[in-house]
Formats: sequence, C-alpha cells, structure tokens
Amino acid sequence: MENSTCPKCKGTGKVKGKDGTIHTCWDCLASGKLDQHSEKVKDSGVKI
Repeated sequence: MENSTCPKCKGTGKVKGKDGTIHTCWDCLASGKLDQHSEKVKDSGVKI
C-alpha cells in the first residue's frame, strides 16, 4: 500500500459493510494499491 491512507479502509484493504460483512476496498483495488498476487491467499483477510 502507498503512504497515503484511504479514508474508507484506513490502509487495511478491507471495508466493513453496514450489515457487518467485510469486503475488499474497491477504491484501493481499482487504484492499484492492493497486491492481488499474494502468496498467502488464506492469510490475506481479503474476500472476493
């Protein structure tokens, strides 16, 4: 991630929805701030 912190996910890459579900921060993913090629997919905490 870049040094600038996303206001939606606070740099974690995960956003908690109003219904309590956690999902990928689409703004960070679209802007290229997330590494979608993680070697540890199970440990990433990102759900699609």
